[in-house]
Amino acid sequence: MTIQMSLFNEPAPSLPVSYYPDFLSKQEANELYQHCLGLQWQQNQIKMLGKTMPVPRLECMYGDEGCDYLYSKSVLLKPLAWTEELAGLRDRITATTGYSFRIVIGNQYRSGQDSIGWHSDNEASMGLDPAIASVSLGAVRKFQIKVIGGKPTDFWLEHGSLLVMHPGCQSTHLHQVPKTNKFVTTRINLTFRPHVGGGK
Repeated sequence: MTIQMSLFNEPAPSLPVSYYPDFLSKQEANELYQHCLGLQWQQNQIKMLGKTMPVPRLECMYGDEGCDYLYSKSVLLKPLAWTEELAGLRDRITATTGYSFRIVIGNQYRSGQDSIGWHSDNEASMGLDPAIASVSLGAVRKFQIKVIGGKPTDFWLEHGSLLVMHPGCQSTHLHQVPKTNKFVTTRINLTFRPHVGGGK
């Protein structure tokens, strides 16, 4: 089942998510995309199946002081200070959703070969049943989500869109951005998350 871009502030059927396809205007999305290209991106190393390999995308993290983020027991992200643009976007998402966030993790998918496999974002540093808000900029990429053991639902995340995974989603569902052999240009994804550590 493929859900197209018609959803606006409505949960997808049987999925604990909401999708806002026009969260940012085209001009706002373009300006934010240009800002994000200048963020401090890096390619981290991840340990999987006893091997160390490059993460298949670029990453960065901004947020409150002391809110370190460890995932896959091998990649440690330390927050840089909020930029004015990222802090403003955080506050706008909070005003829309009612959820509060203390960090934002950026993922830059440079081509169709950059990806992230099936996973849930259940790191203890986010607390129990976190809400996660994801803003997409640049190229449209397929985002898949499925109940654990179930079949995936596809979203084609547009430039300037917002996808919110509500509390509980990370306990019951998995999601991914799969590779594609089709030619695609750069996509930047900003995922805003809560955090239970660090300074207040």
